[in-house]
Amino acid sequence: MNVPPEIAEILAHWAQKAEHDLEAATRILALEDGCPFDTVCFHCQQVAEKYIECLLTLREISAPRTHDLRALGLLLPEDATLPVTFAELAELNPYAVQVRYAGDWPEPTLSDARRALSLALAVRGAVRQFLPPRVTTTERASEDPDGATPARTTEHS
Repeated sequence: MNVPPEIAEILAHWAQKAEHDLEAATRILALEDGCPFDTVCFHCQQVAEKYIECLLTLREISAPRTHDLRALGLLLPEDATLPVTFAELAELNPYAVQVRYAGDWPEPTLSDARRALSLALAVRGAVRQFLPPRVTTTERASEDPDGATPARTTEHS
């Protein structure tokens, strides 16, 4: 795929920000006592959101300013399918805003955090297949959904 350099730069920025969120989520999830699962879930939602926005940018689709992953997913062209359903994407939506504030929202559990990480990694993996290699050659966090401390690696895909 021939991507203009200015678009590749934007894509690389989206991917880098998503990778930072992924690293934060995996490092926080590795905490044994007192792990803030709400924070893990927030960063997982951000991973998915940023990678979907990256794919929309690649396809020259303008995205509205929203944290609604279902709405963003609906904007994707048919040939850019994700390995998760729109309902699964919507599972991450509350973690974008509601979980960050005190209120009637139940605190996420370890199971919720692992599920959020699994969904985020699925979106990440699918989107990165569409991106040009120069965008995906970045340092990234480990993909261990069990929350082990991330290993720094360089991906060449």
